[in-house]
Amino acid sequence: MTHEDQIRAAEAAGRLGDIDVLDTQISGICSMLHALYMAHPAPEQVRQQFDGLLSKLLNSPYVADEPDRALVLQATAAALLRNS
Repeated sequence: MTHEDQIRAAEAAGRLGDIDVLDTQISGICSMLHALYMAHPAPEQVRQQFDGLLSKLLNSPYVADEPDRALVLQATAAALLRNS
């Protein structure tokens, strides 16, 4: 990305607002993670590790004490694993 492109992206981020920028950035990150998962030579091992880490996070006070946070996390995990 050129410096001019970075300036245009920063201007676009200002027009979108913080939440839309974060949502867009997370979509890009999720796409990269999905691609890495799909290209991994042992996706079943990745899935086992992911499931274990997700379970720990869902049972942590940060998530367990906030049902809405748990639902959003579960939906994000499902989106990452879709079409796998």
